[in-house]
Amino acid sequence: MKGQSQLVATPKSLMFPIVGIGTSAGGLEALELFLSHVPKECGIAFVVVQHLSPNHVGNLSELLQRSTSMKVLQVNGSTKVKPDHV
Repeated sequence: MKGQSQLVATPKSLMFPIVGIGTSAGGLEALELFLSHVPKECGIAFVVVQHLSPNHVGNLSELLQRSTSMKVLQVNGSTKVKPDHV
């Protein structure tokens, strides 16, 4: 019908929770502690945004990888959000 949108079913494999975490530069210890307690296969994607100076070269992904067995990735223009990833 004109003017009505159609609902499109999303496959269950594409449905998962995404948790956004924001932190300042001083939040590394809290992030490491949190991630060290999250099970590897939790079915959740974690997106971490850290507030840093624009001139600071970030290495957060390498630092967080020490605290979790989930895969930790630095985002670029084509990074896809996946469950069980940070």
